[in-house]
Amino acid sequence: MFYSELDKIIDRISNNPLWYQATTEYQSYVPSKLAIDVNDEKAVIALAVIGHDANDIEINCYEDKIEIKSNKPEEKTPYNELVSKIQETITIGKNFDGRNAKAVIKNGILTITLERKEESKPKKVTIKVG
Repeated sequence: MFYSELDKIIDRISNNPLWYQATTEYQSYVPSKLAIDVNDEKAVIALAVIGHDANDIEINCYEDKIEIKSNKPEEKTPYNELVSKIQETITIGKNFDGRNAKAVIKNGILTITLERKEESKPKKVTIKVG
């Protein structure tokens, strides 16, 4: 019987467990849910909070960190797997003013904006020639 290169490739693919895995158990996908952008003026923290609203979320600002928790009660829905509990602690350092933080939820994204403390903002220095 003629055994071609194509047959060898197909055998290699079908015998490789990483190529294809048939399974009947539930597999969950957890996307990256946190993004932080810091510049000279402020820090913006974006966190996926799908299935939560403003009443479900508690934000506590401390001197150098922010705690974000969800208080969502367990509901019996087919989509429970998509709504995860939130328990995040984000270290922000002492350069940001947590007392004046602003938080907004829009389209399942919680955005927290923290202004940089005045004393930690960069100072421009003028260079004299001569």
